[in-house]
Amino acid sequence: MSLKDKFTLQNKNTALIVIDMQNDFCHLSGYNSYKLGLSLKLINKAKKKIIQLVEWSRYNKIQIIFTKESHREDLVDLTNSKRERYKNANTPIGDKGPMGRFLIRGYEGCELINEIKPFDKDLILDKTEHSCFVNTNLQNYLKEKNINNLIICGVTTQCCVLSTYRHSLDLGMNSLLIEDCCGAYDTKIHQSAINIINSEDGVLGKTLTLKELIN
Repeated sequence: MSLKDKFTLQNKNTALIVIDMQNDFCHLSGYNSYKLGLSLKLINKAKKKIIQLVEWSRYNKIQIIFTKESHREDLVDLTNSKRERYKNANTPIGDKGPMGRFLIRGYEGCELINEIKPFDKDLILDKTEHSCFVNTNLQNYLKEKNINNLIICGVTTQCCVLSTYRHSLDLGMNSLLIEDCCGAYDTKIHQSAINIINSEDGVLGKTLTLKELIN
């Protein structure tokens, strides 16, 4: 039996997690595109399908959670390890970008893109690490809501999406990754992350396309 078969997708036990659809990652004037020159081709392709997935989830009364990778302006929540890693990659947290300081709460670049419009009943979760479960209340929130099935999508595939997906499995969740609702700046890197999950005959998880999920 596949993971999809085990899901009861139209009940309160399922949540959709939409990871880090923020201006700095997804907008043409965001930090990664404008300042680093990264292509948004795959991001934009995924964005259209993510919007469809959100609409489908609303129709099916599935809890929706939007996450944002973000830090306090004084950076007291930034670990030395992450500070050095981002600095070495020439993307220092808090660096000045066209839409404000990179990944700092309160700046336009850190906000969700305009195409993503959360409802009052949705959860918006700020996180400081790649996994949505680290230093957040997400695990407790899911337990309180009796949610044990997750549909996961967002950006970037190899970073926060993969980290969150793998972490969710370790926490005992039944999780599906919707591969064409995930985006990266390089097609090969995106596909490599998908291939990792689909390797070992399902030991590392399961991915589906949006069409496979909704049909």
